[in-house]
Amino acid sequence: MTELVGLRAVNEELQRRGGRVLAVSVDPPSRSREVVQNRKLGFSILADESGDILRKYGLLHEGGGPGKKDVALPAHVLVARDRQILWKRQSARVQDRPNPEDLEALVRGLRLGDDSSE
Repeated sequence: MTELVGLRAVNEELQRRGGRVLAVSVDPPSRSREVVQNRKLGFSILADESGDILRKYGLLHEGGGPGKKDVALPAHVLVARDRQILWKRQSARVQDRPNPEDLEALVRGLRLGDDSSE
């Protein structure tokens, strides 16, 4: 949860540049909505209960959760409008996550073709 809250500033920087943060979780939509509202995230959490999106990006740990439930691998992926992956960082374990301030700096440093701030 702390990491999601920390992504607020990343989302604000992305929005200045025409993008946005979109989190993906295997949790049900009701749980995702609850987290967004209670934590006042400012961005959406896509409920991918089937794991199809996570599987497409190689980010599904099948049977890795409690009760052998499928879980998302901790990862951050920066995807361009044309669906090209600009940057990806996949963590080896849940505790290994980048600092949101480092992600914000990464976004600020990107050179985007239609970025009016350049």
